Amino acid sequence: MYQEFFRLQWIGVAIFASLNIAYTNQTPTKLVARDGPPAPRPKPTMGWNSFYPLGCEANVNRKDLLWHADLMDQKGFIKAGYKTFIVECGWERDLKIKEDYKIEYRPWKKAHWSLQKPDKPDTLAANLNPKGLGLGLGTWGGKQLCARTNDEGSGVDPLSNADDYLTYLVNVRGAAYLSHRPCDLASPARLQNIDQATELNGRYIEMENIISRHAFQSKLFYATGQWGASPKATKTEVNSQRIADDTVDSWNSFIRTINALYPYSLQNQGPYNDLGWLQVGDNKLSMVEKITQFSFWAAAKSPLIFSSDISRLGQAEIDTLQNPGAIAINQDDLGQTITLKHRYPADMDVWSGPLKDGNTVAVIISWSNDATTKNIRLDDLGFSSAHIFDVMTGKDLGVINEVYTSKVEAHGSLFLKLTETKPAPEKKFITFPAEQAEIIGSAQIRTTSRGVKVVSNLQADGKSALRWNNVPGSKSGWTLVKFAYINAELSPGNMDDSKLNFKHTSIVINGNNESPFYADMPITGLTWDDMAEGFLVSLPLKPGNENTILIRGEAGQPAPDFHLLSVEQTE
Repeated sequence: MYQEFFRLQWIGVAIFASLNIAYTNQTPTKLVARDGPPAPRPKPTMGWNSFYPLGCEANVNRKDLLWHADLMDQKGFIKAGYKTFIVECGWERDLKIKEDYKIEYRPWKKAHWSLQKPDKPDTLAANLNPKGLGLGLGTWGGKQLCARTNDEGSGVDPLSNADDYLTYLVNVRGAAYLSHRPCDLASPARLQNIDQATELNGRYIEMENIISRHAFQSKLFYATGQWGASPKATKTEVNSQRIADDTVDSWNSFIRTINALYPYSLQNQGPYNDLGWLQVGDNKLSMVEKITQFSFWAAAKSPLIFSSDISRLGQAEIDTLQNPGAIAINQDDLGQTITLKHRYPADMDVWSGPLKDGNTVAVIISWSNDATTKNIRLDDLGFSSAHIFDVMTGKDLGVINEVYTSKVEAHGSLFLKLTETKPAPEKKFITFPAEQAEIIGSAQIRTTSRGVKVVSNLQADGKSALRWNNVPGSKSGWTLVKFAYINAELSPGNMDDSKLNFKHTSIVINGNNESPFYADMPITGLTWDDMAEGFLVSLPLKPGNENTILIRGEAGQPAPDFHLLSVEQTE
């Protein structure tokens, strides 16, 4: 049922695709990049969200909410670090139910709370705080800009006074976390069109200015939805940002989200990249897939927020969510995400990142539909040897030289910590610009707004292509080739499995059209000016300088725009 990274079209051939990324100066992605909030930087939020178990209607009531708060205590979640209790929706209106069951004793009216003090001091936060929980609230903060349906938010008015609104939530209602989602479904146009992006970003900027003006940074964790590509997003004080639409309970959704992380993963500081809610409880994911998602979220320093009926969680799910090793990685003081180092199509992804103590964390994801043995090359991570530990089990795997071999379950993962590392030899490359290659069919050269020349319009029509001639190969039979490219074809939402934030790209070596190699190239940013340099593939080039490399679209998708390729110098 689910798309498997075009597994059937790979015909069992795994190319070695590695990533060492850099960006051109002042791309729209960098315009979205934000400086981090003032020190001390908060850790990624860990908590529970009411949306899936309670929805947004009458079930959002004090009785059921406090029952889940008690379960968080009884099941050990608060002790493990899950200390934020988020009411996602349903609290901003009159619930029309018995007074004792309302979330607050003075209900919402016409999409804005009364700014008077509550009739009674018994707020929801007053019940949560003694348990060690902070109150979180989800809000549009006014009208919905990106309604999923025609009538969604039709009765919601703009905030008449955003300053009073936020001050009331923090000082009177005791909110410690604010999830701000003025764009419920961020379409590519909303993120890529400068006017639409500016309108969206303006809502966030207004809220963060209020936070700064009232010095709420120490009181409130400010989490936003996706930002658009707009110059207004040059700086921010937000603590986390969504990098994709909502993650749902499918393997394809996981694929879509990790590809969306790619252009954001190179920012050393700034907002945490919020990958969405952890999918646990009764859903379509296997337990192995749930562990893979949790491991990746933890290593990426995403907020760890789950939205499930806690009473229905199995012990394996509870143990996974409360794994102390994974939580320690997620809460590491450096707070830096992992980046994609090496993608082996139809086989595995290798991601890694640094820790505060100088060690390295790595997550290996298996794309195989069966349990398989994985050979993890340490030079993918930049090392020749390392002392390796399994994060989830705490097991000492010993000192490993060059290759670590392990069996991994279908859609499973390895979550590793590497210490005592020794660096691998540095690789050197010779560069061939795309504009000097052979441009075939409807392909054409264009110049980005940054003055960078790329070859674009590489349609999957069997006629259009980009071919480099006289490419040198190594004597070993495999040669490392590095591409600089642009891909801003964003997924239109979380239900379209035809677009998962990557392009399946065909690479034909020496005219062998019957057996092409494939590379699954993630998005590189929000617009077609955002270029990534360093997508590394290992190709079977012949010794000498007579090789050809041809790029074309595949499976109905145009290929990315290409700027250059670089070939490793081995002699």
